[in-house]
Amino acid sequence: MLKLLRNKIQSLSEAQQNVLIGILVLINIGIVIFWISFFVSLPKPVSPKIKEKPPLAEEIPEPYKPGEIGETEETLKGEKRVIIPSPPGTPEIVLPLVIFNSSGQIKEIKEDGLVVAGDGSTFADLKPRDLTLIYISTTQTSSSTDKTKIGQGLEGLKYLKINRLIVFESPENIRGKIEFEVSYVKQL
Repeated sequence: MLKLLRNKIQSLSEAQQNVLIGILVLINIGIVIFWISFFVSLPKPVSPKIKEKPPLAEEIPEPYKPGEIGETEETLKGEKRVIIPSPPGTPEIVLPLVIFNSSGQIKEIKEDGLVVAGDGSTFADLKPRDLTLIYISTTQTSSSTDKTKIGQGLEGLKYLKINRLIVFESPENIRGKIEFEVSYVKQL
């Protein structure tokens, strides 16, 4: 095939060969111009921008914000560690920023919850306070002495007795709060 093409080109006159070479050169120049314009018109790749790490003191969702009782401005910002006094020779205990459970002694049984004498373990100043536990429809109540007495919602209040020790859990952060909803109460 190439031999046939070479013979055809050699049979042309010199003027015809020059015209053919000119046409081939123009076609090659057109191809080069097309590819250059194609690459120039391509969008430039954008390098991803590295976002700065947000500060640690970001906005805390409402259920996880600590209350303000027993707190100072420094402890609310998380800048100061609250160290719970411990006996000499034992490691220091740091009060966490988020607390979901605690214990206390029942002082009063209301129609929609309890008043409990808290030991202060959920407060930065560690002072005992009365806590108001609000029952919701999903609150589970149980007794460690009688496993069959398990109630849900306000019905669980009838199984509790004044002056008994309870442990409780809340769906929200109870640190620094004296009134909050509870999801689980167990009478000991």
